[in-house]
Amino acid sequence: MDMVKRDSFELLSAYLDGEVTASERRQVEEWLATDDSIKSLYARLLKLRQGLRNCPIPQAQHTPEETFQQVWNRIRRRYQLAWIGGGAAIAACVISSLAGLLPGSESRNLQLAQQPEQPKATMAQPAVTASPLMVALNNPVIEIPKTAVANPEDNSANSVKHNSQNREPNIN
Repeated sequence: MDMVKRDSFELLSAYLDGEVTASERRQVEEWLATDDSIKSLYARLLKLRQGLRNCPIPQAQHTPEETFQQVWNRIRRRYQLAWIGGGAAIAACVISSLAGLLPGSESRNLQLAQQPEQPKATMAQPAVTASPLMVALNNPVIEIPKTAVANPEDNSANSVKHNSQNREPNIN
């Protein structure tokens, strides 16, 4: 829609709703008397308005008061369950602590497990059976070449020489 059509549509819709000033009402009535496209748009908007008014409105299953009471009862039930759960947890803690303090058989007392000490063996090699998945850690199958390590003093002398060659002469 271009601007003129959109403005006329909005003005016509406001006219149907009774939300126009006296000058806007005269303008819309003049359009309805002279312009056929405005007449057809007016007829379509009028049918739409009447159709919406004739639509059946679904009835609520419960009155708002009943709905409010149901929501309020659920909220109250949640708080009650939270208090009951907290009270049950506190009661369980109290009962378990009292049960530990009551005199009874010796089996209830805490006892630490003890193992007889065995003398530690001196670094004995564990018995290893041959397996196809064994990996030689200390004696590799293939000789691994050592990497060349450059002398740090040589590198610093080369870098100074290299930097002095790349400098541009100062131009004053």
